[in-house]
Amino acid sequence: VTGDEKWVVYVNHSHKRQWVDADEQPEPDTKPDLHPKQVMLSEWWDVQGIIHFELLPDNTSITAAYYCNQLERLSQKISLLRPQHGKVFFLHDNARPHVAKTTRLKLLQLGWEIMPYPPYSPNLAPSDFHLFRSLQNHLQGKTFDRREDVEIFLRQFFESLPASFYRDGIHSLAERWRTVVDNDGEYVID
Repeated sequence: VTGDEKWVVYVNHSHKRQWVDADEQPEPDTKPDLHPKQVMLSEWWDVQGIIHFELLPDNTSITAAYYCNQLERLSQKISLLRPQHGKVFFLHDNARPHVAKTTRLKLLQLGWEIMPYPPYSPNLAPSDFHLFRSLQNHLQGKTFDRREDVEIFLRQFFESLPASFYRDGIHSLAERWRTVVDNDGEYVID
């Protein structure tokens, strides 16, 4: 099981490249808002698909206590949606709420095995290199008026992805880790 957080903005501009002759001016491109309306998405998934996602309430930060509550909700969803799961192997990045003492105690209580994650390695987080990249492409040009619209869009997006998408995202992690090990930690991955 892996998961991460991402800001989802309500207005997603679609930027297109323009080819113009040397003596022509390109069409003006809209500049993004300095403080766009946005909502924080937290999601967790495995080889079968999304297990749980939630949008954080406005003006809420992910603290260790909040993250522990999310992990409890995730654990309940795993029991409900993946009853055949034996031991849970859990991969998350090393953001402060994820490595806080209370979080480590919660993960110990849940009995999940934590997968090692090197610092500053978004290329090794399946949500970053696989799921969020696809989500961002799908968000291009979309505009939302309400938080509920964002949630409906996300639910439909996650459900529209074939099982192979999730399986490939998790399985590609082994190859990415192998690249890091083979290069003694010095790596560049697209």
